[in-house]
Amino acid sequence: MKQTLLFLLFFLLTLSSSFAQTEITIEQAREADADGVLVRLDEEVVLEGKAIGPNFRPDGQTFALIDINSGIGITVFSLDSDVGYAVNDYDNLRVTGKLTQFNGLAEIEPTSIEVLAPGGFNPSLPLVSDLDESTESYLVVYKDATLVDPTQWQDSGSFNVDVTNGTTTIQVRIDSDTDITGMPAPTGSFSITGIGGQFDQDAPFDSGYQLFPRSIMDIDPYNPAGTTSIYTRVTMDQIRENDADGVPVMNEDKVEITSTVHGINLRPAGLQFTIINENNVGVGIFSQTEQLSYTVQEGDRITVQGTLGHFNGLTQITPDSITLVSQNNPLVQPREVTQLDESTESSLITFFVGDIVDPAEWLGDGSSFNVNYLDANSSNNMLVRIDSDTYWADQSSPGGAGIIWTGIGGQFDNTAAHDEGYQLLPRYQEDLGFWLSTYDMYQGAVKIFPNPTTAAITISSDQIPQSVEVYGLDGKLLKLASPSSVSLEDLQSGIYMIKVQFDEGAYFQRVIKQ
Repeated sequence: MKQTLLFLLFFLLTLSSSFAQTEITIEQAREADADGVLVRLDEEVVLEGKAIGPNFRPDGQTFALIDINSGIGITVFSLDSDVGYAVNDYDNLRVTGKLTQFNGLAEIEPTSIEVLAPGGFNPSLPLVSDLDESTESYLVVYKDATLVDPTQWQDSGSFNVDVTNGTTTIQVRIDSDTDITGMPAPTGSFSITGIGGQFDQDAPFDSGYQLFPRSIMDIDPYNPAGTTSIYTRVTMDQIRENDADGVPVMNEDKVEITSTVHGINLRPAGLQFTIINENNVGVGIFSQTEQLSYTVQEGDRITVQGTLGHFNGLTQITPDSITLVSQNNPLVQPREVTQLDESTESSLITFFVGDIVDPAEWLGDGSSFNVNYLDANSSNNMLVRIDSDTYWADQSSPGGAGIIWTGIGGQFDNTAAHDEGYQLLPRYQEDLGFWLSTYDMYQGAVKIFPNPTTAAITISSDQIPQSVEVYGLDGKLLKLASPSSVSLEDLQSGIYMIKVQFDEGAYFQRVIKQ
């Protein structure tokens, strides 16, 4: 009997511990009954998601935890403790705590916050035309907003203002812990980004939804009362529209645009880089000698104000100001192309090389130089510009057939209609790759195993190879090997490209050395 009671006590303690550590999704945590009350209210749970700041409660914690897959969020709230965590946007977190609710707002009161991975992924934000339960504790964008009553805007503290897009009206909550408080009211039309909230004291908790902007940068454009901007807010498509001579339609206009930095600064004494939007359409930013207190960092989202122009057919903005909006934003995926033209200018592109036209064009002496390649699919000429400020300027030639170049499209054509001289400019070492198996030049049967390997690989093929070459990802030939015995023991752990040469072509495959 005593053993039975001990077993039962152990079982109950284990069961209780299990309940205390229940791991559920944010969507499950947000499940509510007909009155809008959380089904799991007061349960101890474990949630995983990405942090969205800032912390609206300096003495404790108030920030959003979102699931980017389901598009659902929840508020992390602690009255007087930060639980040892400093909020960093898009940190991947595991939060343990109790589910609570305040005026309809679902919350988790944390007892612990664990950082699973640091921030770095910034998803595209949903556009909304109204606020409801789906926007609660999620980062969203409300477009074409204007103030309903500018007198609601206060000069200090926390306050609410109503904005409208002409069809719906929402309430915006300006928190005193943001840099918005104390700023003049915005004028004109703007987009407003923020975290959805709720303040509803009566069941069924289906009203009182609010939008919490995080900083003055969430009001775009921000034109304060009493000022008139000389810059026209434009889209990337407007910037890139050319006339019959290949000159921007808005040439010499003062413009303002927000987009994401791709690549590096190719002009250390000033600025020369590219910003690209989510549709992989971009524009160059160029300043002869001024850096405007901005250090170029790929993934930065910036607002540029300046004069639109072009240089030898390349559309670019000469900036008067650059404002950092956010960091660690995702880059667009490179678009595979078989020719270079106006559509590739200032876009992130990639192409598969069939051969190098003239190996002597590769200088590798630290200067800037051009190299012509043939595209693997159509044999079009593809000009690659190696800039002296990039990794590849002082490297030996990676060869031709079997490589892949990735980079930003450029142009250098000093004659109207500026429809020639298109280029690809690699950004850094990783912009050189190798063909994957779907682009193999050798069509026979080849197997390379084991992969991954710790020491050696074996090559099985329907024909006897002539030779085997091992390359690093930088394109350098590391060793020649016998087809019957390919040892990688003398190489460090990493990824290598194996080239197996046959009479009828070459086979390429990546191999991981552990």
